[in-house]
Amino acid sequence: MVYPNIFPLRRRQAAGGQATPGSEERRSVMQKVGVFIDVQNIYLTTQALWREGRIKFGKINFARLRDYLKGEGAVVMLNAFTCYDPENEGQRSFINALALLGYRVISKPTRRLPDGSIKASVDLEMAIETLNLAPHLDKVVLVTGDGDFKTLVDCLCAAGKIVKVIGPANMTSPELIQAAHEFVNLHGIEGIGDLTGLGQSNSET
Repeated sequence: MVYPNIFPLRRRQAAGGQATPGSEERRSVMQKVGVFIDVQNIYLTTQALWREGRIKFGKINFARLRDYLKGEGAVVMLNAFTCYDPENEGQRSFINALALLGYRVISKPTRRLPDGSIKASVDLEMAIETLNLAPHLDKVVLVTGDGDFKTLVDCLCAAGKIVKVIGPANMTSPELIQAAHEFVNLHGIEGIGDLTGLGQSNSET
């Protein structure tokens, strides 16, 4: 499926009817970037690597992640997807903290199944939201290590989008890395595990 470009460049007109010098060039380099974060995946993989002693921290500094993502020199839209236990005050506080940091948060409560297990996944919501917003974007950044998103990456690439994956190097699906145009090790981002001066609500609970 090929998505149409609904943001054609327009020359800015000055008062005298002339294009403002350099305006088209500035517009052409100002990309629109959509970031889609699989909060549950990066939390669980970070915890696993920390417990195994492969990294020195067990939580992510979402303020630092925001600053890193905003450093793209583009219009950046941050979207975070997560499940939460309605009875867990810490998880609710974390979701509120993400919103205050500038993330658009798409969340849904966990669900207990008849067999007693817990259903907690927003993968479908993340995929649908990404596809819905893709026509408005030049570049898509997926923050996840989940190989289930490979098909989504393939679809985005086929639509002419630049796709970047940010995930834990040792726990990101090789197929996902290979499908994207660019891969960045989440845990290699400077300061990503530094929680100094941050409250509990600014990192995963």
